Amino acid sequence: MRAIRGRRLVATMIVASLTIAAGSLVVSRSSLLRLRHLEVVGISSLTRAQVVRLAALSSSTNVLWFDAGAVERRLESDPWVATATVSRRVPGTIRISVVERAPVAMIRTEVAFTLLAADGVALGTVAADPMLPEIVVMTGSSLPEGNAPAQAAARAIAGLDGGRRPAVVRAVVDAGALSVELDGGTRVEFGDTTGIEAKTAAARQILRWATTQGASVASVNVTAPDSPAVTLG
Repeated sequence: MRAIRGRRLVATMIVASLTIAAGSLVVSRSSLLRLRHLEVVGISSLTRAQVVRLAALSSSTNVLWFDAGAVERRLESDPWVATATVSRRVPGTIRISVVERAPVAMIRTEVAFTLLAADGVALGTVAADPMLPEIVVMTGSSLPEGNAPAQAAARAIAGLDGGRRPAVVRAVVDAGALSVELDGGTRVEFGDTTGIEAKTAAARQILRWATTQGASVASVNVTAPDSPAVTLG
């Protein structure tokens, strides 16, 4: 009899566990966990509507079961989105935190201006002059998005500018060599477009020194960033 009662108890426990599991699954798939509150933070260039469209979220989205990683990848497919972080708070809240790219330079074409971010990503075009440092590539009047020399020039501009004087006026790529002109007339010669980060760091150090010393600098050559050359003038 004890064996029979034991088997009945085990069977009862199994049935109860299955019932609870089934009930939990039903609840997790029910309307109780549908998206009710969507928080979007960190945007200035993009609109909330654009973010919602990119995220492909709606009131039917299940907060517990949706794929946050997939939403992040969809958001980061937009050039204005540098990074996106998506989190959930049950029962009904999803939070999207966006870090946007900002334009640091432009490429002038016959009909518009292409905006480039600090990492060289093309952000799109605008009709009005955005009053940003200009990138000129001497090999052609038009420049396809994703062009490596333009990307290097954008990184150089971002590295040199940083919101401090002297500001960058333009960057020119000619025969594979990059030079950047500052608003005081100083030219920074980079040589080829490799090692941009090291070259901009060397140039910044020299320009800071010139500012503290009150020295007038005609040009800075950081082709070899470990041994830069300065021409005073």
